[in-house]
Amino acid sequence: MLLGRQREIAHIEDLLNGATEGTSAAVLLHGEAGIGKSSLLKAAIDAASARDLGVLRTRGYESESDIPFAGLLELLTPLLPLRDRIPEVQARALGSALALEAPTPFDRFAVPAGMLSLLAAAAEERPYLVVADDVHWLDDASREALSFVARRLGAEGVVLVFAARPVDEVLAAFEGIESRAVAPLADADAAALLRREAPSHVSEKVAADLLASAHGNPLALTEIPRGLSPDQLAGREPLAGPLQAGDRIEDAFARQLADLPAATREALLIAAAMQTGRHDIYLKALELRGVPKSALDAAVSAQMIALDGRVEFFHPLLRSAVYHAADPIQRRSVHATLAELADTVATPGRRAWHLAAAADAPDEQVAEALEEAAAEARSRGGILAAARAYERAANLSTDDAARARRLLEAASDYAQANQADHALALVGAAQELVPADSAPTTEVVRVRGRVEMRRGAPVVAHDLLVAEAERIAAEDPGNAAWLLLEAAGAHMMTGDMEALIRTGDRARALLAGGLNPPMEVLAGVLVGEAHAALGHEAEADALLDPAMPLLTGEYVLALPSELVAMAGQCGIWYERWDRATAVLDHLVATARQASAINHLIFPLVSQSIMDYRQGRWANALADAGEAARLARETALRPLLTFALAVLAHAEAGMGRRDDARAHAREALHLAEELDGTSVAIYALNALAFDALGAGEIESAVELYDRAFRSATKLRMQRGLIQFGADRVEALARAGRTDAAFQALEEFADTPGGGHWASAALARCRGILADRTAEHHFITALSHHERDGQPFERARTQLAYGERLRRDRRRADAREQLTQALDTFERLSATPWADRTRVEMRATGGAAAEGGAAEREAVAAAGLEELTAHELQIARLVAYGDTNRQVAAKLFLSPKTIEYHLSQIYRKLDLRSRTQLASLMAQEMGSSKTAA
Repeated sequence: MLLGRQREIAHIEDLLNGATEGTSAAVLLHGEAGIGKSSLLKAAIDAASARDLGVLRTRGYESESDIPFAGLLELLTPLLPLRDRIPEVQARALGSALALEAPTPFDRFAVPAGMLSLLAAAAEERPYLVVADDVHWLDDASREALSFVARRLGAEGVVLVFAARPVDEVLAAFEGIESRAVAPLADADAAALLRREAPSHVSEKVAADLLASAHGNPLALTEIPRGLSPDQLAGREPLAGPLQAGDRIEDAFARQLADLPAATREALLIAAAMQTGRHDIYLKALELRGVPKSALDAAVSAQMIALDGRVEFFHPLLRSAVYHAADPIQRRSVHATLAELADTVATPGRRAWHLAAAADAPDEQVAEALEEAAAEARSRGGILAAARAYERAANLSTDDAARARRLLEAASDYAQANQADHALALVGAAQELVPADSAPTTEVVRVRGRVEMRRGAPVVAHDLLVAEAERIAAEDPGNAAWLLLEAAGAHMMTGDMEALIRTGDRARALLAGGLNPPMEVLAGVLVGEAHAALGHEAEADALLDPAMPLLTGEYVLALPSELVAMAGQCGIWYERWDRATAVLDHLVATARQASAINHLIFPLVSQSIMDYRQGRWANALADAGEAARLARETALRPLLTFALAVLAHAEAGMGRRDDARAHAREALHLAEELDGTSVAIYALNALAFDALGAGEIESAVELYDRAFRSATKLRMQRGLIQFGADRVEALARAGRTDAAFQALEEFADTPGGGHWASAALARCRGILADRTAEHHFITALSHHERDGQPFERARTQLAYGERLRRDRRRADAREQLTQALDTFERLSATPWADRTRVEMRATGGAAAEGGAAEREAVAAAGLEELTAHELQIARLVAYGDTNRQVAAKLFLSPKTIEYHLSQIYRKLDLRSRTQLASLMAQEMGSSKTAA
């Protein structure tokens, strides 16, 4: 019976009861060593077994933290027979990551998605409890998979319970998941535990001292008394000095070990040094070292270790005490033995790490084994494990050139794993080993450039890469061109598109003549996107159109997803809808099919922008919402910033003010943290658009002016973020006519934007004009015929109707206002529809309360009640996908889709998929991206 843990146990039992009813949940228990986390997990397992739940478990081991997916292999092994019931691409990713088959390329998040699908498949038969102990020692890949699954569980009947020490890295990884600190025991419970577990009578004075030193730590209360004699416990003999819980726990374990026979201590050391608890390997190790099986009997009797198909220590601190108390020479000898027994097929890195632990000096053969293990880990998605293996291989290298090469490999992986500062230190160490002007110098510069970009220093990276490219251009133009392309990528971060063009064109010149055609095409794409950002539409088309076979080809996922999606987004800026649709549809569909979340988020945001402009606002909200959710759950903060800003703009247009402002402000905060000036403009635009729609004109003016100043510095073309016309309107409505005319001139002087820009300019001139207003509005409407942006056309009709009403042409005003209202209501543009109705009432027309579009909107009013997540599910179901197909595309379980679908039906008062498809048809348009 656990003392003092009634609240925690009651909460876990509530979660388990929910699982039996089909509800999923996750909780992280964190606290200091010995505080009772493992005991709570055992209580959870017992409670789950009593309810006939399936139980899956894993545990992190310090010695195993560099073996990618080791924790996941232990957890999922019982479910592997179900792999044929999950999407094939996820099954392949799991097989590759868990070393069940040869490595194949897969997206970083395909394995977590596969884990979720596997758990969901198992839960179709019975609810499950999943426990993971010592999560702070789990390998990074397994920990990432657990946190991903914990965030995406819904209605499967799966409960995840994790236990970890309060390590910042772990708490950050599980941010957003329920977290409970396991507190010290209350005094009364601590006293009861002490008296229950003490091996003999404890005097009041000694009990008080022990309770004061243990600070409510159950392990201390249990183990410290075991290291004391009956006379010390009874107070007849003094205690040896002040009692410190941490030291005393280790002392208690050390005393227990000292009393054991030498053979037993060696048997325990073998168990402590193992990177797996497999009993069969353990028995072979005992045999090789001449240790009898009976040597463990004393440790089992003392409840230090348990043998139940696996070798398990009573507590991780005991394992650590055994390992570190042993003679270093004996430890190395044990690791050498375990290296002979390592299963190099199931876990290729184990032999290498045992060899490394056995080495007491640089050893090139061991370094080579670690390098092979690093390459294997990298091929299976264990980037951080690969980095550590490369770094250890470098330390064991006997040759400076090999050491430098391995340090650079480690630095590349550390940078990719967001440990850029450590990566930079390794690059510096490698540079000291490389002779000046030698061939490896280029690789040093290349890796340092990548690291500097990861550290948020793109200008430093650019200067380094360009200087090295110019140094080797004559003798190695291909390599120089690649360096220049990486340098040009730095300008994507700074927003200096003219500099990007100069650097990219230099790379293209080096590649001219067929040196590397695919690289030349990619260079053209990069430069074309920069031209598009500056409003050079002809130059952009000349470079992007020839690249379409590559951008929509079979191997699109081998290309940088942002580069590909940006090519589609460029088409949005100046209404090349054909290119935008082809590129984004293909990329999104391919990424979904491959469970490639890394490649999905950015194009979903781009798709949202296109759907918004083309009048598919429900789609826009759904795509941006999914992108933001995926980015948050995968901790991809730059992509989260972009997704939130675009989501906020869609929400502002639909009058979801609380959500819009919260998401825009979060995006602005993240953009400032990440120095993302261009994304900050998206967030400012969303806040300003929300204020404009709500009639908070002064606030809108201030925000639009901030956006304008930032955009001017970056020389953004006016179609990139469409705020120029809104800024003019806000100033005009604020009565600041002179400033409005100045803003109009600034808008007119900015290039780009296609037919929309011509229409918006004419609308602004109509708003500010006197006698020629009608001419400008008619001109604007003629341009809208070709821009494909219904909301912008309705904005012009609203402004035109307002002017006609002020000119007392009420019938003509009602005609324009009625058309505007029809569009606003179809889009669910609530603030704009409300403003239009007010204007129509001023004309005295009865149509203000009963337009055809309004009647349609009433029928579909429930759509406004759906969240972005529900809209995405409704949209996919409307395409005709089954629940299982929707689940695969959204990286959820079929039961979660079923749950959300029932909520959608309730909110919309529908009873069938057919009714839902009919209702969604007007919002879906012709886009098939989600299919």
